[in-house]
Amino acid sequence: MDSLNTSFDRENKIWSGPKVFPIHNIEHHSIGRILFGQMRINPRNVIQIDDIDGTSATSGELLTWGTRIALHLKSLKLTHEDIVGIAARNTIHLSSVVLGCLFNCNPFHAVNPNFHEGAIAHCFSLTRPRVIFCDGSDYEKIHVVTKSFEPIIYTLIDHIEGVPSVLDLLLPNPLEGSYQPEKLTLGADQTIAILCSSGTTGLPKAVTISAHKIIIEHPFVNIDTVIYTSSGIDWISGLGTFIHNCYTGFTRILNRKPFRANEFVEMVKKYQIQSAIFAPVQLVELLDCPIFTKENMTSFKILQTGGGYISQQVFENLKLIMPQCFIGISYAITEVGMISIDIGLKRSGSVGKMAPNVQLRIVDEQGRNLNSNEIGEILVHCPYPWAGYYGNPEETQRVMDSLGWYHTGDLGYMDGENFLYIVDRKKDIMKYNGFQYWPGEIENAIRELTDVIDCCVVGIFNER
Repeated sequence: MDSLNTSFDRENKIWSGPKVFPIHNIEHHSIGRILFGQMRINPRNVIQIDDIDGTSATSGELLTWGTRIALHLKSLKLTHEDIVGIAARNTIHLSSVVLGCLFNCNPFHAVNPNFHEGAIAHCFSLTRPRVIFCDGSDYEKIHVVTKSFEPIIYTLIDHIEGVPSVLDLLLPNPLEGSYQPEKLTLGADQTIAILCSSGTTGLPKAVTISAHKIIIEHPFVNIDTVIYTSSGIDWISGLGTFIHNCYTGFTRILNRKPFRANEFVEMVKKYQIQSAIFAPVQLVELLDCPIFTKENMTSFKILQTGGGYISQQVFENLKLIMPQCFIGISYAITEVGMISIDIGLKRSGSVGKMAPNVQLRIVDEQGRNLNSNEIGEILVHCPYPWAGYYGNPEETQRVMDSLGWYHTGDLGYMDGENFLYIVDRKKDIMKYNGFQYWPGEIENAIRELTDVIDCCVVGIFNER
């Protein structure tokens, strides 16, 4: 993406992405109000298809259902200070609930339903939502771990007799014809969502997401695009895809099952999918799939990935099967959002250049800024304030300094042409005979071997 012109301030040793101004003034509206207006433009356009049960929804249908849920939340006197809990997989009615929250400006706390009971109990104990939406298969688990604050629990699918259902909220409402979504009470810094951190240690933290952080426009898709992502609404990529889906009106294919390469290829053939977001391990699985062939992937145009190292050999093998496909790798963190992106794989091993409106520093252990090609911790600064981890000011202060720089805990460096490279996690530094090394750099070298699918390097303590 040539438009991502990263600049480097040599005096202060700070890298900056291009300045981009949003099309919409979120400050005086809300994400919900913007989507409400946009979804009325093509109300008959099918924007979601559930691959499991075969149901679909048009933009107009989701708009209507979202409005009815918003009116119900409003009837419960829920305001921007009241949190709605979500622990559910991708379904059409999950989309209706998220729209309802955005329309009524209720922040929603999305928790992965596959978490064990202890993790779910911890997450919801932080925010204590008054209302929770979940799948019927998880109802008993959610009911047990939230007994201490007794929220109203609605099922989204697999409904249970005697348990409130989202279907009860989708009946016609006499007020829906004149409904208008709420404005942001606190401006664009207002929290609209709370997602779980994807950290590698300890219990998940509740990451606040402000309206400012949401990118509404997607430069690579339009109303005719067909997209698939396995990410749920509890992931920043899943939330972003949902917003883009409602705003742009492209068709999104939903599937709640764990990723299977052969099933994905069959979906590509069935729906002519053009774009998808993958985790690195899913790309390896695809390449090992017998039906992942040129003939079956002719419709595919855009592949996005991130969240881990991918060998150059994997990318080259993908291009052999999909020569028509743009491949992009990005570096993003739930707390910050998009940090860097590389469309077209301009540098082997790099995660690209700086995303718009983002600044970056590389610092040593003393906090001193480093130059190009020097490895240190990656610090990121965004133009908008972050409300931190909900209910955890100590951890917020640990990762965000007084000048607004977020300490990622990732080690990396910028090369002389302003491309960013990730080396490893800071806490994973190891020493041998006085030399520092990182498991990640050994793993990356091993993955380059032709017959290696994946690997993991761990240190073994030796008293000598």
